[in-house]
Amino acid sequence: MTDDDLLPLLRTRYPALLDDPALREIACLPGWLDLLNELCKTLALYLREHPEIEPLKVVRIKEKWGGLRFHYNGGDDLCRRTVDAAQNSSLTICEICGAAGLLGGLRYLTVRCSLHAELPPDEDPEGESGYTFIQE
Repeated sequence: MTDDDLLPLLRTRYPALLDDPALREIACLPGWLDLLNELCKTLALYLREHPEIEPLKVVRIKEKWGGLRFHYNGGDDLCRRTVDAAQNSSLTICEICGAAGLLGGLRYLTVRCSLHAELPPDEDPEGESGYTFIQE
């Protein structure tokens, strides 16, 4: 599965959340698919049980500074806390395979498991390559 496959897959499962035309892609790797699926499922079930809450519409999903960013309009405080928890969880999940990972990198922060720490290798301005974990 590639990152190009994430939006069509999740949009099929959660059309009410992901039907905003502004959402044109999910800009993260497939290791976070389970996290995104669980987040969308939790939000969809909660909103279905509480029709009085303003509908939640996702406008952007991406990786930034190594973590998930889930931008949306609507919802309530519980939706916000649920999204915050998922974003925090992303900092411990390998974005490539979904295994337990650590935040690190030389030039760009990413979350990788030990198996994927070198794929692709980051390069610093002096030409060194590798992956430096910054969390333990």
